[in-house]
Amino acid sequence: MVVTDGGMEVTKYWDISENKIEFDYYNKKKVGNQVRTLLQNAVEARLISDVPLGAFLSGGIDSSAVVGLMAEVSDEPVNTFTVGFHEKEFDESDYANLVVKKFNTRHNRQILDPSVFLNELTNALQQMDSPSGDGINTYIVSKAIRQSGLTVALSGIGGDELFAGYPFFKQFMEFRKYNAIWDRTTWVRKGAAALVAASGSNRNARMGRMLGANSCSIAYAYPEFRRIISPALLSRLTTMNSRSLTVLEQQLRQKEDAIENFPLLSQVSIAEYMGYTQHTLLKDTDQMSMAVSLEVREPFFDHELIEFVMGIPDHIKYPRFPKSLLVESLEGLLPDEIVHRRKQGFLFPWDVWMKKELRTFCEKHIQRIGEREFIRDKNLKSHWQQFLKGDRQVRWLEIWLFVILEYWLEQNEIN
Repeated sequence: MVVTDGGMEVTKYWDISENKIEFDYYNKKKVGNQVRTLLQNAVEARLISDVPLGAFLSGGIDSSAVVGLMAEVSDEPVNTFTVGFHEKEFDESDYANLVVKKFNTRHNRQILDPSVFLNELTNALQQMDSPSGDGINTYIVSKAIRQSGLTVALSGIGGDELFAGYPFFKQFMEFRKYNAIWDRTTWVRKGAAALVAASGSNRNARMGRMLGANSCSIAYAYPEFRRIISPALLSRLTTMNSRSLTVLEQQLRQKEDAIENFPLLSQVSIAEYMGYTQHTLLKDTDQMSMAVSLEVREPFFDHELIEFVMGIPDHIKYPRFPKSLLVESLEGLLPDEIVHRRKQGFLFPWDVWMKKELRTFCEKHIQRIGEREFIRDKNLKSHWQQFLKGDRQVRWLEIWLFVILEYWLEQNEIN
């Protein structure tokens, strides 16, 4: 941005949708070697520091890969940090321990009890400069690392976005098979969309909206993959206009032609960078870590690595097993148990805690936000009661977003 007496000029100096490099992408061995080299370079570059470093370790492929590469080039044992839970279905400590043993890290594990979490919750929420349903996880583990005396840590975030780690990467490839006949099947699709959506489930409602879209391009598909609250539910719980395009939808449609020049899996990655990654993942990581004076570095967001991987053809990058290209490029660096485990993600037991330890906190803020003009109070409270009864059609995040929004509005004295 350049500001002068005559006005302001904004220039974008780098755009993922406009950067392509030349490489022999159809030689799978060369591709794998280059992925390994670029990721190793990215990790080494982020180890340059005047102070000791640590690493987030969830026990998943991405954080384990970063820790493994750190261990290869570090003279001292890597400092690793894991948050564990009493709720076994959310606890990843056993997987993290496999990595700890293989690379002989100096490990710290913090069990997060609901009572401890309640004490930290408001501290984390007060760091948000804009409301977000995510980020509290990062605050908790960042604080644990900072309290150990470290001021810099590496993170594995960005691996899913780069190496097709989410289910919707495969789903988009299936969706695009209908591209050639999309315009010729409008009436059939519209009819099928209505039938599918009528079933009432969140998944079928999303599929119905996608079938009814004007195009099966990433500009139309990605917002549906990432949508938390459906337009119908938004209209039922609020008075907001759910038909207007979001800023992201406008941006994707403006860049649709440029994005279409990339392989299908890379198109999803680019949409991720423009959407969730930019507006939630990186923003929350930055503000929550810096709130406790911890600098977080992310090797998977190295621009040279990203530019290279965006050019890899789908048949090489396609995840035959979780992030197969990344795993094979690292040639046995990771334990098999880490590679072939069920994908979990770094999630807190929200669904459990919101019905128990967090229930009072949630109900208080649902009650208050229900008094605001743009909320349909009766419908929101009914949705909350359905959640408490265990209705699987009501996801915890649909409720939590309203709780967080009200907390943020009160903190910033917005009536």
